[in-house]
Amino acid sequence: MLSSDIVTLRNEMNDRSIYPLGKRRTLIVFFGLMLGMLLAALDQTIVSTALPQITQDLDGFEHYSWVFSAYMLGATVTVPLYGKLSDIYGRRPFFLLGIALFSTGSIICGLSMSMGMLIAGRAIQGLGAGGLIPLAVAAIGDIIPPRSRGKWQGVTGVVFAASSVLGPAVGGWLTDNASWRWCFFVNLPLAAVALVVVWFGFVRRPAPEKHTIDYVGALLLTTGAAAGLLAAVWGGTQYPWSSPIIIGLFLAAIVLSTAFVLWERRTEEPILPLDLFEERTFAAATVASLSVGAAMFGAIIYVPLFVQRVLGESASSSGAVLTPLMLGIITTSIIAGQIVSRTGHYRPVLMAGPPLLAVGFLLLTQIGVGTSELIITRDVVIVGLGVGLMMQTLTVAVQNSVGRRRIGVATASVQFFRTVGAMAGVSVMGAIVTARLGGIGTEQVSPAELAGALHPVFVVAIGLAAVALAAVLFVPHIELRRTMEETATSPELLREAA
Repeated sequence: MLSSDIVTLRNEMNDRSIYPLGKRRTLIVFFGLMLGMLLAALDQTIVSTALPQITQDLDGFEHYSWVFSAYMLGATVTVPLYGKLSDIYGRRPFFLLGIALFSTGSIICGLSMSMGMLIAGRAIQGLGAGGLIPLAVAAIGDIIPPRSRGKWQGVTGVVFAASSVLGPAVGGWLTDNASWRWCFFVNLPLAAVALVVVWFGFVRRPAPEKHTIDYVGALLLTTGAAAGLLAAVWGGTQYPWSSPIIIGLFLAAIVLSTAFVLWERRTEEPILPLDLFEERTFAAATVASLSVGAAMFGAIIYVPLFVQRVLGESASSSGAVLTPLMLGIITTSIIAGQIVSRTGHYRPVLMAGPPLLAVGFLLLTQIGVGTSELIITRDVVIVGLGVGLMMQTLTVAVQNSVGRRRIGVATASVQFFRTVGAMAGVSVMGAIVTARLGGIGTEQVSPAELAGALHPVFVVAIGLAAVALAAVLFVPHIELRRTMEETATSPELLREAA
């Protein structure tokens, strides 16, 4: 951030109408939130460059996408429950639970002797990660008004920048010079510090009023998402798309999802209030988040695979190529935050993202055996610039459009659809790559053949960028509130105030 922004932040923090917790408590809480976000963000990037070596050592390339999908499944199915429960009981206990589960999963992954054990550890990591980032973002919404959040995005951007730079580089270095197992063990010291800060720094919430928890809805949502994921992962790889197992899983996902919607319409306190979708900002943001999540994680997973197996580079080199993607995301996230805070307008920022995303993936469809790392770096930077304009801006828009009592579930829902997109997108992309390779491992195909198998992944991502553009065009402008008490003009907010 610029020095003038820092001065502005310092002056605003002394105004309790803007920052109700005051300067000291806001900084302590914010620091704890950033540690939790760093824990989850670092793991996403540090593992990506180690995955090719992990699957080779544990003899499980056919499960390549599962190492990622198990993590995303665990994270996805818990996000709505974390959001709803934290709205009722406060963010602190569930943030602590997330850190504990994430640490347990990291230990299991680091000690894994088989792909099954590794995938189980990744699932447990995901169960913890499902609460870390969305609860951190929701908690920021609790203590900082929408108009000022853009300035704080510069600080969160530094956290993600650190994880983006350190993650791929450290992951690649550990894989080449020590062991990929340290990519998981390195999480533990950071988790210990985060636990201490969150335990003592967070404000304890008074005992809540009596509420009913929608466990049936949570079960239907969880099983429906799991069935859909299994169908996407197994289809075309372990089983033909037309097999009874795949068709049955898809039918189960449809039936369970339908039952979830019907149940949510009648239950007293739904885990995912369906009336949120009646608000244009929320509905459009969920579609955009789903598309962006699928495209972004397609790049995160398959660009390192291209660099290592097509260009024949080391894990460290693949990390060096992936790092600019993250830096591109962080750069435009910071710029977007500044623009939104200064102007109060987020629609122009959102609409600029998808075209950049599409251009970046279009360029990636042209890479081949003779492509230099510099060219790939240029392409992934453009992808990152497009993603960065949308991710945090969508969250600010959604939080501004709902009442404070539903910030947790609304924020978690956006994260849920982003991870659903990432989960489904990577699974489908993995199925495409495996089908193009004819079911054989990467060690048995030529670099040119593997490059041809990866090109369709980037073509799919171009289509996802088009969907994201169509979605953000429907996001209306709602004036960003300058204080926590100020009333916005969103119809949903006015209904809550009535």
